[in-house]
Amino acid sequence: MPVIHIAGDVVKKPGTGISPRVLNDYELLFFPDGSESVYRVEDETYILREPSFIITRPGERHLYEYDTNQPTRHLFIHFGFERNPAMLPDLAILRQGGPSRVTGGSELALGMMKQILYLMYAVPDRMHQRCGTLLLAVLQEINGLIEDGPLASQTSPIPPQLVKALDYIEKHLEEPLSVETLAQTAGWTHEHFSRSFVKHLGRTPREAIIHKRVDRACQLLLHEERSVKEVAYAVGFADENYFSRVFKSVRGITATEYRRKHSNPIYKDLVPISDGDSLYPPNRILYNMWTP
Repeated sequence: MPVIHIAGDVVKKPGTGISPRVLNDYELLFFPDGSESVYRVEDETYILREPSFIITRPGERHLYEYDTNQPTRHLFIHFGFERNPAMLPDLAILRQGGPSRVTGGSELALGMMKQILYLMYAVPDRMHQRCGTLLLAVLQEINGLIEDGPLASQTSPIPPQLVKALDYIEKHLEEPLSVETLAQTAGWTHEHFSRSFVKHLGRTPREAIIHKRVDRACQLLLHEERSVKEVAYAVGFADENYFSRVFKSVRGITATEYRRKHSNPIYKDLVPISDGDSLYPPNRILYNMWTP
C-alpha cells in the first residue's frame, strides 16, 4: 500500500517553474487544463497542451517550466512504499523507464485525488489507510489508460515507428524475432526503441512478442485442430516444453486446458486474425457472466 508523504492542489504564477531536481520518492501530478507548460524528464520533453497525468519516479532528474501567459493549476501527491518495498505494485507507470506522461483526463482518477486531499485536510489522524487505498486505485486507473491497448490510442497516439514494429511482429510471429531487428525496422537505436516501447505500450518488446505469440496460439487452439506442438511451432516457439511454460505463465492454465475450457463449435468457422484496432478480443464470443 502506498504511503502518502505530501499532497496539494496549487495554482502557479505565469512564468514560474521548478528548477532541475531529483526526488527520493514518487510524485503524481494532474494538470487539468491544457497550457504551454513544459515538463522535462531526463532526455524527454512534454508540452502539456491537454489534460495530463505526470508520474516521476525516484532518481529521475526533471524540471517544470510553467506557461508564461496564464496561471497553471495542478494537483500533486508525493508517495512511497517504505512500509513494504517488496510489495511494489506491478504497474508500468511505477517501473523505471515507464511512461512519464499519460494524456487525457479521467474523471474517476481526478475525483479520487480530490477525495485524498479532502481526507488529508478533514481527518488527518485517520486518513492513512483510506488515502493509501484510494491512491492505489488512482494509480491503477491511470495505468489502465496505457495498458488497455486500443483504449490508450484514443488519448495517446502510438508513434508510427512503433506501429511499424508491431506490424512487423504480427507478420513474422513464426520467425525468430529480436529487439535489434525491431529497432532497425522502426529506424531507431536499440536503446531509444526499447525505452519508447515501454513508455507507450507498458511492456518491453520481448514481453510484447511473447504476449502476441500466446494470443495467436489461443486463436489457433480454438479455430484449428492442430496439436499443441504444431501450434507452438506455428507461433514461433522452437521448443514445445518452453511454449507450455510460457503459455501457462501468461494465461494461468495449460494450452490443453485452455482449448478444453473455451472450445466452441462456432469457432471452427472463424479465421485467426490480428487484434487490429478493436476494443475487444477478435474472434471471441463474449458472455455476460453476471446474468442471474
